[in-house]
Amino acid sequence: MRPNHALRVLSNQVQNRLHHNITSSLCHITNVSNLPSSAGLNRSINNSQQLTAFHPLLPQIRYYGSKTKVELEKQSLPGMQTIQPYLRSCLSNEADKKQGLDMEFAISFLGTGGGAPTMHRNGSCTALRLGGQTYLFDVSEGTIRQLEFTRITPSSVTKIFISHLHGDHLYGLVPAILDIMVCHKIFMLNPQKKTKHKQNHGEKATLEIYGPPGLYNYICMVLTLSCAKVNYLNINVIELVGGREEQGPIASRPRQRGRRNLFLSHYPEIEIPMITRKYLQQNKDNVWIIDDPEPITEKTVESGVEFPHQDGFHRLPNDVNLGLERRLHIKAAELDHLGGVQTFGYTVEEQPPPGNIDLEKAKALGIQPGKKYGLLKCGLSVPTDDGTGTIHPDQVLIKSFRPRKFAFLADHRRVPVPMAQLCKNADLLVHEATLSKVDGLEKVKMRGHNTAHHAGTFGKEMGCKVVALNHFGGSNIGREHVSGRVSEAQEGNQNASQIISSHDFMEVWIPRGGFDFDDTITD
Repeated sequence: MRPNHALRVLSNQVQNRLHHNITSSLCHITNVSNLPSSAGLNRSINNSQQLTAFHPLLPQIRYYGSKTKVELEKQSLPGMQTIQPYLRSCLSNEADKKQGLDMEFAISFLGTGGGAPTMHRNGSCTALRLGGQTYLFDVSEGTIRQLEFTRITPSSVTKIFISHLHGDHLYGLVPAILDIMVCHKIFMLNPQKKTKHKQNHGEKATLEIYGPPGLYNYICMVLTLSCAKVNYLNINVIELVGGREEQGPIASRPRQRGRRNLFLSHYPEIEIPMITRKYLQQNKDNVWIIDDPEPITEKTVESGVEFPHQDGFHRLPNDVNLGLERRLHIKAAELDHLGGVQTFGYTVEEQPPPGNIDLEKAKALGIQPGKKYGLLKCGLSVPTDDGTGTIHPDQVLIKSFRPRKFAFLADHRRVPVPMAQLCKNADLLVHEATLSKVDGLEKVKMRGHNTAHHAGTFGKEMGCKVVALNHFGGSNIGREHVSGRVSEAQEGNQNASQIISSHDFMEVWIPRGGFDFDDTITD
């Protein structure tokens, strides 16, 4: 159970009681005895409207909760296998009813709105859950409250990726840092959980934050001016330097003597001991390699990863059950958003996972259980135990799996070639749907946002299995608007991909081996 679960339950009880008291008071004030009574957060909006009609000076009471449900039955394309079996809710009260959820590679949408949050869509935040650790992509204001309704624990967040420094993608970052720190602090101060927590995270847990130059200065400035203390958590802020917009909009202004660049300069006054600033340069292909695990070889299989404090198994470096030790291929490249606003897209691809081996056949061919099985599972040939022959993977492998891939594109008006190449063959592409094709190219260029039609076209060109529309504008909400965006994306995609519209608290899980819509899905 997460540390603040009891507080959340108590908060819900207080909200229910408070709502009941306010409703009763309103009924008493208006002397209306025939109004239906409310029993908490499940009250219909009609009751509020009736109460307001009787007393127009009183504001309408609204309950917290998304009226936009994950309409799974709507998420399908004619002529293709439905995406429905891979969609679910990440809300804790709904997820608790299900057992054995696959958490090896799942994407949770915590905020799917545009520049301003709405009643049913929070600002941008997408979580990639990797069975023991979580990556966050953009952290808008209100993200921590969204997390409280899900089964994602703040202590599981190990990496945060910021696309650009616009507020609707950034203003929730500092609260997230403090919440993650407090969560680790609670574990460390609990004698019953401290030992296991130290085994997993060390003396102090580490949080890595990636983004454009200026990110470190922003974090430290906010923490310093708000007199916030950072302890129980080491924070590494890695700025992706060398891009064409790294100097920010200041570069286009007239130079002034003695003026420092706010994005690149160093300010000792706001330094915080627990926060380290690091830099990552792009390579010759204009790509930032954030993590690049070495290929599986005989040497890496021989060393393996030991887990004496957990299950005692000798695990391969590409094992999906490594938890915090699991490493993936993480890359970034620039997007064209607005002049002076450096913006990144990110891709995460797992290492080729081990295949399934036929134990009896392997034994019959002269190999007893041992580390040689790990080599065969990873596609490497091995000698027989007596040294008289060689066994090849295709002789004993029952099934092999291709690596899963996730691509995240934030605000943009154009996807440069390096970023487009990274998105090739992604299982899930998250693409904004801020504008419509009818808005025209001039509006795309002026606002720095793209259309749902481009999402479909780009998904087709890059061979993406699923395209998730995201970043819906606050001025255009409702089922009709979302359906129109989906239809527009389908038109551009021509049934090459599955098209889905993302909603707050929707989760997409990618099965081992990635999406293959020609196969029959089994529970």
